[in-house]
Amino acid sequence: MRTTSLKIVRYTAMLAVMLASPVATLADRTDATHALTAPVDDFAAEFDDGLFDDQASYADPLETLNRGTLAFNRQVDFWLINPVIDVYQFVLPQPARRSVRNFLDNLDSPVVFANDLLQREWGNAGTTVARFGINTTVGIAGLFDPASSFGWDKHVSDFGQTLALEGVPAGAYIVLPLLGPTTLRDGVGDVVDMVFRPTTFLIPVADQVLYSTLYGGSYGLATREEVADELAALEESSVDFYAALRNAFYQTRSAEVWDGHDQHESLLALAGDWVPPSFDWTEMRWYASWQSDGGSGLQAR
Repeated sequence: MRTTSLKIVRYTAMLAVMLASPVATLADRTDATHALTAPVDDFAAEFDDGLFDDQASYADPLETLNRGTLAFNRQVDFWLINPVIDVYQFVLPQPARRSVRNFLDNLDSPVVFANDLLQREWGNAGTTVARFGINTTVGIAGLFDPASSFGWDKHVSDFGQTLALEGVPAGAYIVLPLLGPTTLRDGVGDVVDMVFRPTTFLIPVADQVLYSTLYGGSYGLATREEVADELAALEESSVDFYAALRNAFYQTRSAEVWDGHDQHESLLALAGDWVPPSFDWTEMRWYASWQSDGGSGLQAR
Protein backbone atom coordinates (compact mmCIF):
# COMPACT_ATOMS: atom_id res chain seq x y z
CA MET A 1 0.00 0.00 0.00
CA ARG A 2 2.82 2.40 0.88
CA THR A 3 4.60 1.86 -2.46
CA THR A 4 1.41 2.41 -4.43
CA SER A 5 0.60 5.56 -2.46
CA LEU A 6 4.08 6.97 -3.11
CA LYS A 7 3.65 6.33 -6.82
CA ILE A 8 0.35 8.20 -6.82
CA VAL A 9 1.90 11.17 -4.99
CA ARG A 10 4.92 11.24 -7.31
CA TYR A 11 2.89 11.12 -10.50
CA THR A 12 0.40 13.67 -9.18
CA ALA A 13 3.24 16.10 -8.47
CA MET A 14 4.73 15.46 -11.90
CA LEU A 15 1.41 16.12 -13.60
CA ALA A 16 0.88 19.35 -11.65
CA VAL A 17 4.32 20.67 -12.60
CA MET A 18 3.89 19.81 -16.27
CA LEU A 19 0.44 21.33 -16.56
CA ALA A 20 1.67 24.50 -14.87
CA SER A 21 4.60 24.86 -17.22
CA PRO A 22 3.92 27.14 -20.22
CA VAL A 23 6.25 25.09 -22.44
CA ALA A 24 4.56 21.76 -21.76
CA THR A 25 3.39 20.17 -24.98
CA LEU A 26 0.10 18.38 -25.48
CA ALA A 27 1.99 15.10 -25.83
CA ASP A 28 3.75 15.72 -22.51
CA ARG A 29 0.43 16.34 -20.79
CA THR A 30 -1.10 13.23 -22.33
CA ASP A 31 1.82 11.07 -21.19
CA ALA A 32 1.59 12.53 -17.70
CA THR A 33 -2.12 11.82 -17.55
CA HIS A 34 -1.55 8.21 -18.55
CA ALA A 35 1.20 7.90 -15.95
CA LEU A 36 -1.17 9.19 -13.30
CA THR A 37 -4.07 6.92 -14.14
CA ALA A 38 -1.99 3.75 -14.32
CA PRO A 39 -1.10 3.60 -10.60
CA VAL A 40 -4.65 4.57 -9.70
CA ASP A 41 -5.95 1.60 -11.66
CA ASP A 42 -3.35 -0.63 -9.99
CA PHE A 43 -4.40 0.73 -6.61
CA ALA A 44 -8.08 -0.06 -7.28
CA ALA A 45 -7.27 -3.55 -8.50
CA GLU A 46 -4.99 -4.31 -5.54
CA PHE A 47 -7.25 -3.03 -2.82
CA ASP A 48 -10.67 -3.97 -4.14
CA ASP A 49 -12.32 -5.44 -1.04
CA GLY A 50 -15.69 -6.37 -2.50
CA LEU A 51 -17.42 -3.09 -1.67
CA PHE A 52 -17.61 -2.29 -5.36
CA ASP A 53 -18.62 -5.71 -6.64
CA ASP A 54 -20.82 -5.69 -9.72
CA GLN A 55 -24.32 -5.56 -8.32
CA ALA A 56 -25.59 -7.29 -11.46
CA SER A 57 -24.16 -10.50 -9.97
CA TYR A 58 -27.03 -10.49 -7.49
CA ALA A 59 -30.08 -12.19 -8.95
CA ASP A 60 -32.75 -9.54 -8.44
CA PRO A 61 -35.36 -9.82 -11.21
CA LEU A 62 -38.06 -8.61 -8.81
CA GLU A 63 -36.31 -5.37 -7.89
CA THR A 64 -39.27 -3.11 -8.69
CA LEU A 65 -41.64 -5.21 -6.59
CA ASN A 66 -39.01 -5.62 -3.87
CA ARG A 67 -38.52 -1.89 -3.57
CA GLY A 68 -42.24 -1.40 -3.08
CA THR A 69 -42.32 -4.11 -0.44
CA LEU A 70 -39.35 -2.56 1.35
CA ALA A 71 -41.12 0.81 1.40
CA PHE A 72 -44.14 -0.90 2.99
CA ASN A 73 -41.94 -2.68 5.54
CA ARG A 74 -40.24 0.58 6.50
CA GLN A 75 -43.62 2.11 7.26
CA VAL A 76 -44.52 -0.89 9.41
CA ASP A 77 -41.16 -0.58 11.15
CA PHE A 78 -41.71 3.10 11.85
CA TRP A 79 -45.26 2.80 13.18
CA LEU A 80 -45.18 -0.66 14.81
CA ILE A 81 -41.92 -2.61 15.00
CA ASN A 82 -39.62 0.15 16.26
CA PRO A 83 -42.00 1.22 19.06
CA VAL A 84 -42.36 -2.43 20.12
CA ILE A 85 -38.57 -2.81 20.15
CA ASP A 86 -38.26 0.34 22.25
CA VAL A 87 -40.72 -1.07 24.81
CA TYR A 88 -38.98 -4.47 24.71
CA GLN A 89 -35.61 -2.86 25.41
CA PHE A 90 -37.08 -0.67 28.14
CA VAL A 91 -38.81 -3.54 29.95
CA LEU A 92 -36.01 -6.10 29.67
CA PRO A 93 -32.40 -5.22 30.51
CA GLN A 94 -29.63 -6.47 28.26
CA PRO A 95 -28.87 -9.65 30.29
CA ALA A 96 -32.55 -10.64 30.18
CA ARG A 97 -32.74 -10.06 26.41
CA ARG A 98 -29.63 -12.18 25.99
CA SER A 99 -31.28 -14.97 27.98
CA VAL A 100 -34.32 -14.80 25.71
CA ARG A 101 -32.09 -15.26 22.65
CA ASN A 102 -30.22 -18.10 24.38
CA PHE A 103 -33.49 -19.86 25.24
CA LEU A 104 -34.79 -19.58 21.68
CA ASP A 105 -31.45 -20.71 20.21
CA ASN A 106 -31.57 -23.76 22.44
CA LEU A 107 -35.09 -24.62 21.28
CA ASP A 108 -33.81 -24.47 17.70
CA SER A 109 -31.12 -27.09 18.36
CA PRO A 110 -33.03 -29.93 16.60
CA VAL A 111 -33.04 -27.88 13.38
CA VAL A 112 -29.30 -27.27 13.65
CA PHE A 113 -28.63 -30.93 14.43
CA ALA A 114 -30.73 -32.21 11.51
CA ASN A 115 -28.92 -29.97 9.05
CA ASP A 116 -25.52 -30.87 10.52
CA LEU A 117 -26.33 -34.49 9.67
CA LEU A 118 -27.59 -33.62 6.18
CA GLN A 119 -24.37 -31.70 5.55
CA ARG A 120 -22.35 -34.67 6.84
CA GLU A 121 -20.69 -32.36 9.35
CA TRP A 122 -20.30 -34.93 12.11
CA GLY A 123 -18.16 -32.72 14.31
CA ASN A 124 -20.74 -29.93 14.19
CA ALA A 125 -23.49 -32.43 14.96
CA GLY A 126 -21.60 -33.54 18.06
CA THR A 127 -21.15 -29.92 19.09
CA THR A 128 -24.88 -29.28 18.70
CA VAL A 129 -25.76 -32.27 20.90
CA ALA A 130 -23.23 -31.22 23.53
CA ARG A 131 -24.48 -27.64 23.52
CA PHE A 132 -28.09 -28.73 23.88
CA GLY A 133 -27.31 -31.06 26.77
CA ILE A 134 -25.13 -28.58 28.66
CA ASN A 135 -27.31 -25.52 28.11
CA THR A 136 -30.54 -27.36 28.92
CA THR A 137 -29.18 -28.61 32.25
CA VAL A 138 -26.38 -26.38 33.51
CA GLY A 139 -27.77 -23.43 31.57
CA ILE A 140 -31.24 -23.77 33.13
CA ALA A 141 -33.42 -24.67 30.13
CA GLY A 142 -31.16 -22.75 27.79
CA LEU A 143 -31.46 -19.36 29.48
CA PHE A 144 -27.67 -19.28 29.78
CA ASP A 145 -24.91 -20.48 27.46
CA PRO A 146 -22.24 -22.22 29.54
CA ALA A 147 -21.45 -24.50 26.59
CA SER A 148 -19.62 -21.64 24.85
CA SER A 149 -17.42 -21.22 27.93
CA PHE A 150 -16.55 -24.91 27.67
CA GLY A 151 -15.47 -24.51 24.03
CA TRP A 152 -18.69 -25.67 22.35
CA ASP A 153 -19.38 -22.58 20.26
CA LYS A 154 -22.66 -21.86 18.51
CA HIS A 155 -22.79 -22.25 14.72
CA VAL A 156 -25.34 -21.65 11.98
CA SER A 157 -26.85 -24.67 10.26
CA ASP A 158 -30.15 -24.49 8.39
CA PHE A 159 -31.67 -26.09 5.34
CA GLY A 160 -30.94 -23.07 3.16
CA GLN A 161 -27.28 -23.59 4.01
CA THR A 162 -27.61 -27.31 3.33
CA LEU A 163 -28.98 -26.58 -0.14
CA ALA A 164 -26.16 -24.08 -0.80
CA LEU A 165 -23.49 -26.61 0.14
CA GLU A 166 -25.03 -29.05 -2.33
CA GLY A 167 -24.74 -26.49 -5.11
CA VAL A 168 -28.32 -25.24 -5.24
CA PRO A 169 -28.41 -21.64 -6.54
CA ALA A 170 -29.68 -18.92 -4.25
CA GLY A 171 -32.32 -17.93 -6.78
CA ALA A 172 -34.01 -14.57 -6.88
CA TYR A 173 -33.61 -12.04 -4.10
CA ILE A 174 -36.98 -11.48 -2.45
CA VAL A 175 -38.21 -8.91 0.07
CA LEU A 176 -41.24 -10.39 1.82
CA PRO A 177 -43.92 -8.25 3.48
CA LEU A 178 -43.12 -7.97 7.21
CA LEU A 179 -40.58 -10.82 6.97
CA GLY A 180 -37.84 -8.93 5.17
CA PRO A 181 -35.12 -10.04 2.72
CA THR A 182 -34.46 -13.62 1.72
CA THR A 183 -33.81 -15.67 -1.40
CA LEU A 184 -35.86 -18.35 -3.10
CA ARG A 185 -33.50 -21.01 -1.76
CA ASP A 186 -33.62 -19.72 1.82
CA GLY A 187 -37.40 -19.34 1.65
CA VAL A 188 -37.71 -23.02 0.81
CA GLY A 189 -35.18 -23.76 3.54
CA ASP A 190 -37.29 -21.93 6.13
CA VAL A 191 -40.30 -24.09 5.30
CA VAL A 192 -38.28 -27.32 5.63
CA ASP A 193 -36.75 -26.13 8.90
CA MET A 194 -40.27 -25.72 10.30
CA VAL A 195 -40.74 -29.46 9.77
CA PHE A 196 -37.47 -30.16 11.62
CA ARG A 197 -38.55 -27.97 14.54
CA PRO A 198 -40.43 -29.99 17.23
CA THR A 199 -42.20 -26.86 18.47
CA THR A 200 -44.12 -26.83 15.19
CA PHE A 201 -46.01 -29.91 16.35
CA LEU A 202 -45.78 -29.66 20.15
CA ILE A 203 -47.13 -26.21 20.97
CA PRO A 204 -50.58 -24.74 20.20
CA VAL A 205 -51.16 -22.37 17.29
CA ALA A 206 -51.31 -19.31 19.56
CA ASP A 207 -47.99 -20.24 21.15
CA GLN A 208 -46.57 -20.92 17.69
CA VAL A 209 -47.44 -17.36 16.67
CA LEU A 210 -45.74 -16.04 19.81
CA TYR A 211 -42.67 -18.18 19.16
CA SER A 212 -42.44 -17.00 15.55
CA THR A 213 -42.86 -13.39 16.64
CA LEU A 214 -39.93 -13.72 19.01
CA TYR A 215 -37.72 -16.01 16.94
CA GLY A 216 -38.78 -15.70 13.33
CA GLY A 217 -35.39 -15.71 11.66
CA SER A 218 -34.45 -12.24 10.40
CA TYR A 219 -37.84 -10.81 11.35
CA GLY A 220 -38.20 -12.14 14.89
CA LEU A 221 -38.37 -9.55 17.66
CA ALA A 222 -35.30 -10.91 19.45
CA THR A 223 -33.28 -10.81 16.24
CA ARG A 224 -34.56 -7.42 15.13
CA GLU A 225 -33.76 -5.95 18.54
CA GLU A 226 -30.22 -7.29 18.31
CA VAL A 227 -29.53 -5.64 14.93
CA ALA A 228 -31.73 -2.55 15.30
CA ASP A 229 -28.80 -0.16 15.73
CA GLU A 230 -26.94 -1.61 12.74
CA LEU A 231 -30.01 -1.31 10.50
CA ALA A 232 -30.56 2.28 11.59
CA ALA A 233 -26.92 3.15 10.90
CA LEU A 234 -27.08 1.47 7.48
CA GLU A 235 -30.22 3.37 6.54
CA GLU A 236 -28.80 6.69 7.71
CA SER A 237 -25.48 6.31 5.91
CA SER A 238 -26.68 4.86 2.59
CA VAL A 239 -27.73 6.79 -0.50
CA ASP A 240 -29.79 3.83 -1.74
CA PHE A 241 -31.00 1.88 1.30
CA TYR A 242 -32.48 -0.89 -0.85
CA ALA A 243 -29.16 -1.62 -2.59
CA ALA A 244 -27.22 -1.29 0.66
CA LEU A 245 -29.58 -3.69 2.45
CA ARG A 246 -29.41 -6.18 -0.40
CA ASN A 247 -25.62 -6.12 -0.43
CA ALA A 248 -25.47 -6.45 3.36
CA PHE A 249 -27.90 -9.37 3.23
CA TYR A 250 -25.90 -11.27 0.63
CA GLN A 251 -22.58 -10.70 2.37
CA THR A 252 -23.93 -11.63 5.79
CA ARG A 253 -25.77 -14.67 4.50
CA SER A 254 -22.78 -15.90 2.50
CA ALA A 255 -20.61 -15.58 5.60
CA GLU A 256 -23.17 -17.65 7.55
CA VAL A 257 -23.38 -20.31 4.85
CA TRP A 258 -19.66 -20.77 4.31
CA ASP A 259 -18.30 -20.17 7.81
CA GLY A 260 -16.48 -23.30 8.88
CA HIS A 261 -16.90 -24.92 5.45
CA ASP A 262 -13.52 -24.07 3.90
CA GLN A 263 -13.64 -27.19 1.76
CA HIS A 264 -16.62 -25.74 -0.06
CA GLU A 265 -15.30 -22.26 -0.74
CA SER A 266 -14.04 -23.11 -4.21
CA LEU A 267 -17.67 -23.80 -5.14
CA LEU A 268 -19.01 -20.55 -3.72
CA ALA A 269 -20.16 -19.42 -7.15
CA LEU A 270 -22.26 -22.56 -7.50
CA ALA A 271 -24.59 -21.30 -4.79
CA GLY A 272 -25.62 -18.42 -7.03
CA ASP A 273 -24.77 -15.83 -4.38
CA TRP A 274 -22.20 -13.92 -6.38
CA VAL A 275 -22.76 -14.80 -10.04
CA PRO A 276 -25.74 -14.79 -12.42
CA PRO A 277 -27.91 -17.95 -12.37
CA SER A 278 -26.78 -18.65 -15.96
CA PHE A 279 -23.21 -19.31 -14.79
CA ASP A 280 -21.63 -22.45 -16.25
CA TRP A 281 -21.73 -24.90 -13.33
CA THR A 282 -19.83 -27.62 -15.17
CA GLU A 283 -16.97 -25.25 -15.91
CA MET A 284 -16.90 -24.10 -12.30
CA ARG A 285 -16.71 -27.66 -11.01
CA TRP A 286 -13.78 -28.34 -13.36
CA TYR A 287 -12.08 -25.12 -12.25
CA ALA A 288 -12.52 -26.00 -8.56
CA SER A 289 -11.01 -29.43 -9.17
CA TRP A 290 -8.08 -27.83 -11.01
CA GLN A 291 -7.55 -25.41 -8.14
CA SER A 292 -7.36 -28.26 -5.66
CA ASP A 293 -4.57 -29.89 -7.68
CA GLY A 294 -2.34 -27.01 -8.63
CA GLY A 295 -4.04 -23.75 -7.75
CA SER A 296 -4.82 -22.29 -4.39
CA GLY A 297 -5.37 -25.59 -2.64
CA LEU A 298 -9.14 -25.19 -2.46
CA GLN A 299 -10.99 -28.45 -2.82
CA ALA A 300 -14.32 -29.23 -4.40
CA ARG A 301 -16.57 -31.50 -2.45
